[in-house]
Amino acid sequence: MRRNIRIILWSLAIIFLVAVVIFVNFFGKKNITTGAAEGELLSDFSIACTDGTDFRLSEQKGKVVVINLWATWCIPCVAELPNFEKISEDFSDEVSVIAIHSAPVTTDVAAWLSDYSYTIPFAVDEDGSVSELLNASTVLPQTIVIGKDGVVTYNRSGSLTYEELCDIVSGAL
Repeated sequence: MRRNIRIILWSLAIIFLVAVVIFVNFFGKKNITTGAAEGELLSDFSIACTDGTDFRLSEQKGKVVVINLWATWCIPCVAELPNFEKISEDFSDEVSVIAIHSAPVTTDVAAWLSDYSYTIPFAVDEDGSVSELLNASTVLPQTIVIGKDGVVTYNRSGSLTYEELCDIVSGAL
């Protein structure tokens, strides 16, 4: 009799644990769509940087990723580049920053950058595929912030001060 009660209790415990696992996996998760809008999961991408390296989003797991879409001919874009450099320095262990020059390119970006001492990676979106993935606006600059979980937390056009950018990044951390 005692053995039967023990078997029943163990069976109930196992059934309970299985029910919890099923609930968490099927009903407890948010249904996140893929895309570049705030609240969506950004698809992986890779882009060649001007220094010869590649930037791959999936390699930034566990970090907040800040993407700056800019152009050499865009005065507000050029003016805010130091803010992205400072964010990269101030949050170096927790944040990855990349500046992506939009297509079509009218300037030799690598030559333009040689006049500056930026340490953040720069890339040129030669075919526009990354800009398309990011729902890039025709209005530059544009900033996209991706949380550690790969979900977009910010995607808007317009210049940002360092303080605004710091608040956005801090919110994503």
